[in-house]
Amino acid sequence: MTLKLKLLGVRGSRPTHKVDLLGYGGNSTSMEFIVEGSDYKIFLDGGSGLAHYGMILGEEPNEKKFHFLITHTHWDHILGFPFFEPMYNTTNSINFYSSKSSKATFNDLFFGLHKDENLPVPSSQIKAQIHFESIQAGSTFMLENQVKVSCYQINHQGITLAYRLDLGPDSVAVVTDNAPIENGNYLGEGMSEKALGDTKKFEQDFNDGLVNFLKDCNTVVFDTHFTEKNLKADWGHSTPARALDFCVQAGVKRLILFHHAPEDLDHDVHEKVESVVHEGRAKNVEVVAACEGDVWALRTA
Repeated sequence: MTLKLKLLGVRGSRPTHKVDLLGYGGNSTSMEFIVEGSDYKIFLDGGSGLAHYGMILGEEPNEKKFHFLITHTHWDHILGFPFFEPMYNTTNSINFYSSKSSKATFNDLFFGLHKDENLPVPSSQIKAQIHFESIQAGSTFMLENQVKVSCYQINHQGITLAYRLDLGPDSVAVVTDNAPIENGNYLGEGMSEKALGDTKKFEQDFNDGLVNFLKDCNTVVFDTHFTEKNLKADWGHSTPARALDFCVQAGVKRLILFHHAPEDLDHDVHEKVESVVHEGRAKNVEVVAACEGDVWALRTA
């Protein structure tokens, strides 16, 4: 069996559809991990890119099992769920895996999307079997006894998880969204408490932990919403230079720049790639921009 990555939505913050940015795509965060030959589907997040893909899947008559890995619950990562047609098919089973915040469960937020004030489609219309599972940062589990899934809490508001999937020689990790943690920029839930005592050690341990999490991964999809010139660290996002640094340290083969800012036109995204592609090549890391609809092989060997 092989594992592939399909990018369904590559924008951050909100979907956008201006003509001069559609070269890379205007839909917000969602992707599929394709296990060829399997009878199940694995997705990460449910931005607007998922809604469009759901229209295609909704036409398929066969019974399906779906697994969703949830990084966090900001709008750009979940707004597509109510429009995902397989949820309204009684033959489908859908499993959600998410962190448990101290403020609300993903279960609450998911059904909150269907409140009368938010959507004219009540949750009672959902016909698929829905299951929710809370997972802890740092945990590892198997999907369908085939795909190994690992997660790591990154530096973003709430509890935001990076995910890594391994299937034989195939490997991919997604780090969205992740701000520089240096100089006390602690955004994630529990980060400030962990930093008490020795902040420098905490920051180094966090970065080292992320490097280890990405170690020898074939492909890493990394949040590069900002550049070094316009970086707003407290917004919870990263840059191409910082993403490349993590990947070089981890021995990653391919870096996909992701979570494009909604105001970034095609030439802006191209410039982000150009800013690091030569250094990446010199250090054996292929650097490309995430493009909606692209499918990537993930085989290291």
